[in-house]
Amino acid sequence: MKRLSTVLIALVTALLAAPVVAQTQIGGGVCSSATLNGTYALSFAARQVNNSGTFLNVLESNGSATFDGQSGVTITDVEDTIQAVGTPVSSQGSYSVQANCTAVVSIANGATFDLAIYNQGKDFLLSGYDANYSYTGSGALPAPQPLSCSSATLSGTYTFNSTGYALTGGAVSGAANVAGLVQFDGQGNLSANVTTASVGNLAPAATLTGTYTVASTCLGTATLNDSSSNSYVMAF
Repeated sequence: MKRLSTVLIALVTALLAAPVVAQTQIGGGVCSSATLNGTYALSFAARQVNNSGTFLNVLESNGSATFDGQSGVTITDVEDTIQAVGTPVSSQGSYSVQANCTAVVSIANGATFDLAIYNQGKDFLLSGYDANYSYTGSGALPAPQPLSCSSATLSGTYTFNSTGYALTGGAVSGAANVAGLVQFDGQGNLSANVTTASVGNLAPAATLTGTYTVASTCLGTATLNDSSSNSYVMAF
């Protein structure tokens, strides 16, 4: 969600598996490359920090990771950074899975991800890095996706929560936690009730209203405004 003057970048917390030989199998059994097979819903966040600890950039992404069950993977996502919102990205790479259900993914753009696979290969936790960012995120095999989507595909009330950064003037100015409800009417209109907490401050609940569209590919966008005429953009 991006406001014209402030951006909240969602973080996904990942638990790192300790490389102990006698550890319990993360996936509940012996894994192989075939354990990762199919298209997973993928969400990750990243941060770029210099040697003095100053944040240079942050990134959030939603998309998919398609594993072929052998060694190939394709990642297709939409990314938000300080500079741009809703940038489509597609990349390919290779992966290998160890018997203890950990995996390494190498992407052609130079990124390397470590995966901890669980739930019989239906879910994984992700951490990684490239020349610019450190990453954390997760993936899951979703329920079967519709053959085609529309605004009617999103209908009803959804809960959400996130932890992220507040960005002002193109720089990280703080951190915040956000929780709330988003209601879609199935016809292109939506409203959101959100509460934001930051260090030493709990902001009053705010109501946002706006419109949304969903393409046949099941990718959607929304624009919302609050009572102070601040504008927000969402991609999902």
